[in-house]
Amino acid sequence: MTEIKSAFNASCRNCGLQKVCFPTGLVKSDIDRLDQIVDRKTPLKKGEYLFQADDAFVSLYAIRAGVIKLYSFSDTGEEVIHGFYLPGDVLGVDALATKRHNMNAIAIDTVSVCALPFDQLTDLSLKIPSLNRQIMMVMSKEVNEGRSHSEMLIKRNADQRVAQFIWSMAERYRTRGYVCDEFRLNVLHRDVAIHLGLTPETVSRILAKLHAENIVTWKKKEVKIHNEEALRASAGRKEED
Repeated sequence: MTEIKSAFNASCRNCGLQKVCFPTGLVKSDIDRLDQIVDRKTPLKKGEYLFQADDAFVSLYAIRAGVIKLYSFSDTGEEVIHGFYLPGDVLGVDALATKRHNMNAIAIDTVSVCALPFDQLTDLSLKIPSLNRQIMMVMSKEVNEGRSHSEMLIKRNADQRVAQFIWSMAERYRTRGYVCDEFRLNVLHRDVAIHLGLTPETVSRILAKLHAENIVTWKKKEVKIHNEEALRASAGRKEED
């Protein structure tokens, strides 16, 4: 719980996630102004919702610790998992147009978040141009990630999808300054399967194959990458990607 407590108490100025969150590119005085509108929520326990579909849109949310699963249901009642959000990620952008959330955001472990009331954030961004650019970048990132996921489902086979998922998670940890070749990932294989458009049995088979080939081991929520180059190749990524 030490990580959660420190994340909960940290101000924007001394938060270790500045490089991937809103304060990127802001001077200290502007970070302090942003810090004044931030609402540091009580940490969510596993299974608690940050927001649910049809909730009124009030704030954007920046994750400080833990993992959030974002999902909805299709017209036929099937679960659709849109992504897993890590520390430094921002949620709620999807509700900007309708002013209501279209998806459910649930904690899959203990999660600490910062709520940024959108009206106050918008007013502040008019006074701080660099903050306005950051908001635009957050929106652009969300659009690009959605497009990339759609392209992956169309263009990559099952083995490549699973390898790509692990590779992308490792890269996201890398950009945050965390250890990226061995990390804890509290994501169920069933949820990975839904997210990738596969069956749980297929994901299990591919993970067993990656383990047998000494490329990746993912057991009991612990991921260990043994051969980064082989994982990149399995994901169908070029050397420069």
